[in-house]
Amino acid sequence: MQPDTRANEVAGRLKDARRRLVAVNAEIGELVAQPGGGEKRLAVLRREKAEAREAVDELEVAFAVALRKDAEADIARQAEARERQLGDFAATAEAWIRAGVELSSLLEKAAQLRISLGTLTEEMQQKFPTGVVPYAIDFKTIDILVGGVANPIHIDALLAGEAFRNGMPNAFLPGARPPHAMLAHDRPSIEPAAVAFRRAGAYFVGILRDRFDALKSHTSEAA
Repeated sequence: MQPDTRANEVAGRLKDARRRLVAVNAEIGELVAQPGGGEKRLAVLRREKAEAREAVDELEVAFAVALRKDAEADIARQAEARERQLGDFAATAEAWIRAGVELSSLLEKAAQLRISLGTLTEEMQQKFPTGVVPYAIDFKTIDILVGGVANPIHIDALLAGEAFRNGMPNAFLPGARPPHAMLAHDRPSIEPAAVAFRRAGAYFVGILRDRFDALKSHTSEAA
């Protein structure tokens, strides 16, 4: 169904005018074909024919003008629609840029924090007295709970697991992978890395405190 336009309105009037012209011509023909046909009626019809012919000529010109005006209006509407489309896209692109820039900044910060974490891990290893406990402690390994059971994993595996835990369908963070095979399809059960870090830190400090307390007791008893 065609939309209402100026050309459609003029086309309707032009159609009526042409129909009227055909009808007048037909009636004139019938009168002329009759011997001594009504001259008065013929004169009236000839005036009506002239008027109808003039109306058709004017409306044909008007129709051409209306077509041009409608085309110009349609071009303007399309241009306006494209501007709105461009504006909508530009706004989305701007939001996309902000999200990308912010994510890039966070990844840069994450890289810097990973360097700091590595440095502090080495520093912990150096500051932990040797020989205080009868077994080796690897500060690059942290326990995570899987089904209530502690499983030691490397810090980077823990961080990759945190990226996996915080991922969403079709939007996993870079480097994301499950911290344990059993958790590949059970992200809600993955223990937050922050919890694992706090527990590990408390464990490391607790080991040294317990050992020093034990040594202090031995020293007091010996005295």
